[in-house]
Amino acid sequence: MNKSITLPQWLDNIIYNECDAIYEPRPEDVMTNPDKDYDFAKLYLGTYFPRSYAEAYCILRMMMDNKNYYQILNELTELSVLDFCCGTGGEIFGLISVLSAKLPNLKSIRIDAFDANPDYVRFLFHISRKYEGNVEVIINPQCYFIQNEQNLQDIINSTNTLYHIILSCKALNEFIQHSVFPNENIYYKIARAFLPCLADEGILLLSDLTHKDKKNGVFYPEVMNNGLNSLLRSDNRYKSLYPYSCFFYEHHCPNCYMQDIFYVSHSRKKMDISKIAYRIIGKSDFVIQMMNGIPSNQKCKANYPQADKNVPYQST
Repeated sequence: MNKSITLPQWLDNIIYNECDAIYEPRPEDVMTNPDKDYDFAKLYLGTYFPRSYAEAYCILRMMMDNKNYYQILNELTELSVLDFCCGTGGEIFGLISVLSAKLPNLKSIRIDAFDANPDYVRFLFHISRKYEGNVEVIINPQCYFIQNEQNLQDIINSTNTLYHIILSCKALNEFIQHSVFPNENIYYKIARAFLPCLADEGILLLSDLTHKDKKNGVFYPEVMNNGLNSLLRSDNRYKSLYPYSCFFYEHHCPNCYMQDIFYVSHSRKKMDISKIAYRIIGKSDFVIQMMNGIPSNQKCKANYPQADKNVPYQST
């Protein structure tokens, strides 16, 4: 599939002209976001919003290539979304763009979005007010700082609906770095907390960075796979949907490294690169239905040790 896209012109104009966003990659600084000030928020908006847009757009478009999943979505007129640690909302607008383009029957999308940085949330709110499209979009951005179990449960308890898409993108590594929930696998914990909020046809998308946690010496994709595989082995109500290989190997995966690469172009940078790992999970009956017709000869490091880390999701 095509993993290279261009940021829509209306978004490009809002970000760089109205919000004075700055393109300046600073990977070390961006790993801790809740306490960043307004000037850094502009840098985050100009650099990482487009990348998140491309990631979410391409991943969901890839999921919609699954005819079973597309058929389910295309029957819906309303969609509900929850974004945990939404940042400035790049992934939200990536989702909106692909859903509105691909689903002619869709009338409205309601999005609950949570982040710890108030300036990020303000940018998301500003951009949401500028959106114009053929689908009604209602975004409810809220500022939440997660320090303990009660904070997390407050978010869960504040939701009053079941969601078709729940996502958390490139944020959970920060919990590891700041030793929030230090004795728990954060991917296990967040998935277990939010999976009960899924609608029957809902999906949970978790993505994160692909480099090594310097404190513990383990790559984030390995930590993610370890946590999610442990959860799915202990709870048969849920299964991996994507990457497809994880559906077949989640019960005996050695927590392999994974990485996918996306490119986004905008007025400040052509073919900007983004490398992430991700997993998509859903309710078991739904996932099995979605996997109907998908061949089992999926290539990944669990069954093919020499698999290229840059194309771990490619079928043989």
